[in-house]
Amino acid sequence: VQGVSEAQVARVYARALFDAARDAGRIETVRRELDGFVAALAASASLRHVLADPQVGDDAKHRVLVELTHGADPLVASALVLLQKKGRLAVVAEVRDELEALAAAEAQVVKVEVTSAIALDADAEERLAAKVAAATGRRVKLTKRVDAGVLGGLVVRVGDVIVDGSLRSRLAQLRQRLVTAEVRGDAK
Repeated sequence: VQGVSEAQVARVYARALFDAARDAGRIETVRRELDGFVAALAASASLRHVLADPQVGDDAKHRVLVELTHGADPLVASALVLLQKKGRLAVVAEVRDELEALAAAEAQVVKVEVTSAIALDADAEERLAAKVAAATGRRVKLTKRVDAGVLGGLVVRVGDVIVDGSLRSRLAQLRQRLVTAEVRGDAK
């Protein structure tokens, strides 16, 4: 179909897979196994090459997928084979991301990514998660990153909203105010 983006295609496949997994009561299994396939694909250049190479026939690609998914949840195996047959296997990571978002919404979980200069202790993590849970009314899945570049404070991402309370950000704002004051002649 002309004019359909990869993101739209991924959403359609993810929604179909999610609905089937929910009906079967296997959302977590499907989510985990699809994530495992995407990780294996990312880790293996030879696998990516075989599955993307137009010189490798569809039958051979199908056999590779069947072998890779042997013992996997039938929903995941079928979805991967269908993606390959339709020439859409390149969007499998996007399908996984969409499936994750659907599963999180279903579970009323909000993903929160926090970046700090040093690792947060358990008490600070709990306080932050509790504040976000109270503000959103949802359970919180906290992902932590340590980046010395923030210098101090936190950068918190809740969904698409970023709250930058880092020292680096505050210093940049102060620097901008000083530059602006010098240009206007306020700084003396």
